[in-house]
Amino acid sequence: MESYVKNFLLFLSIFISFGLFAGDLKEDLKNATNDSDKISILSEMGKSGDSKFVKPITEQLEKGESSKIRSQAASSLGELKAGINELQKAFDNDDIYVREAAIEALAKIGNSKSQSYFEKGVKDKSEKIRFYSVQGLSKVGRSGNAPIFRNAIEWKDKPTQLAAIRGLGNINAWDEWKYVKPFCSNQDKDFVMACLYSAGKFKTDESLLAIEGLLASQDTEISKEAFDAISNFKPAQVIPTLIRFKKSNPNHPNLADLSANLKKLKAAKQYAIINVSDRLNLRSKANERSEVITGLQGNSVVEIISREPRKYIITNSKGEEMEDFWYQVKTSDGKKGFLFGEYIQVVDSY
Repeated sequence: MESYVKNFLLFLSIFISFGLFAGDLKEDLKNATNDSDKISILSEMGKSGDSKFVKPITEQLEKGESSKIRSQAASSLGELKAGINELQKAFDNDDIYVREAAIEALAKIGNSKSQSYFEKGVKDKSEKIRFYSVQGLSKVGRSGNAPIFRNAIEWKDKPTQLAAIRGLGNINAWDEWKYVKPFCSNQDKDFVMACLYSAGKFKTDESLLAIEGLLASQDTEISKEAFDAISNFKPAQVIPTLIRFKKSNPNHPNLADLSANLKKLKAAKQYAIINVSDRLNLRSKANERSEVITGLQGNSVVEIISREPRKYIITNSKGEEMEDFWYQVKTSDGKKGFLFGEYIQVVDSY
């Protein structure tokens, strides 16, 4: 009981202290007599994350005497992700410094209501406004904004370039992948991370290949970003990639999570990777003389349905005899047939 009372009193004191702090900031702002103090208080209000400060900050954005005060008010609203209408009004009507702070705040908020402001801002005379507009548009853009992002990739401002790469992914225009792909092999890790993010948004076979190549990265952040990106794909697309990764990286630290993901994706218990350099015939029956259903590309993945109970001997192209089981498998497009065990590698999903 005594412990409960102590904990309650501690919680109460923290709650009261925070309330007093909130009240103090409001009072301090009212009583502040110079720009420096007001700017400092507005900054603290923004950092607090407390929506109670939105009203006094908005008042300073609208009525603050100096440009510096109004600029800080705009920045603080961006931190609180509030005041979209007031920020847009400030962008339309105030001076260059407030406009720059307002568009930066709108970019942080990233609301679709500001899309037209970002589209207008990329043509502004102010370089900062152009940069922030691209950063905001990257969150709320549409397919018609692709030329803006392609152009911004060439700008010499790294945060804007990164935003443009992500923006091309977010608008999900598959034909834009060619502009993003080179960044997946960039020497700068930040560009690689942005490329992986977009690769997961494009969800094409080509972007999946780029992700697959980075799953085993020695950089844990890049590897994690690759796994995050691959989670956007449909199971039919991603399971073969994960199976190939498991085969090639038997000791990777993410293997336990990978197996759990395969189970979550309702993967089959076993898969086969085609272990030939060109193509392997999928046969209608478990013998080498049966009809060929189709040819399977080397390194492709098929689901194992069952294994024949008896081993079988065949002669390969070099005249060598090989003994192994036949496996009944199913391809990604639903074809069923048989493959000889010597030409495949069996991988357990989990």
